[in-house]
Amino acid sequence: MKTDIHPQYFTDAVIKCANCGKTFKTGTTKQELQVEICSACHPFFTGKKVLIDTEGRVDKFRKLQEGAVGRKKKDRKKKTLEEKVNEEIAIQLQKDKLKEEQEEEKKAKKKEAKAAKKETATEEVVEETTVEEAPEVTEEATPETVEEVAETPEETAEEETPSPAPETE
Repeated sequence: MKTDIHPQYFTDAVIKCANCGKTFKTGTTKQELQVEICSACHPFFTGKKVLIDTEGRVDKFRKLQEGAVGRKKKDRKKKTLEEKVNEEIAIQLQKDKLKEEQEEEKKAKKKEAKAAKKETATEEVVEETTVEEAPEVTEEATPETVEEVAETPEETAEEETPSPAPETE
């Protein structure tokens, strides 16, 4: 063997159990070792159900992490599938509502345009009827001419104007 390359070996090293306090002597490279549980107190070897009060490696790690100083991480809540679906449905409903409102605005504009056309058409008919002169009634008037004179301009306006088409919604 080469000299000065191997660690020092202790033949009377002491191993102490942290749970029951029992000590063992063995040979190792460290003078003293401490274990969490030994064969004298472990339930597998003893056959007894014993509550072991020592902290495990995971518990020690968590304790160190809690004590660490620094930036704290935010708790992020992952959305469930139901929450995602509900969110998408809400967005779709908003879009549908907006679309319906736009369609209602278009219908209202069409109604206004039809009403304006109707008003201009009735004004033109009224103007035409006032421009026409009624035939003069004379003693030699025939029954046909009397009937034409009997008609008033309002009656002729109603006959000439088309009835508005019913609106469908």
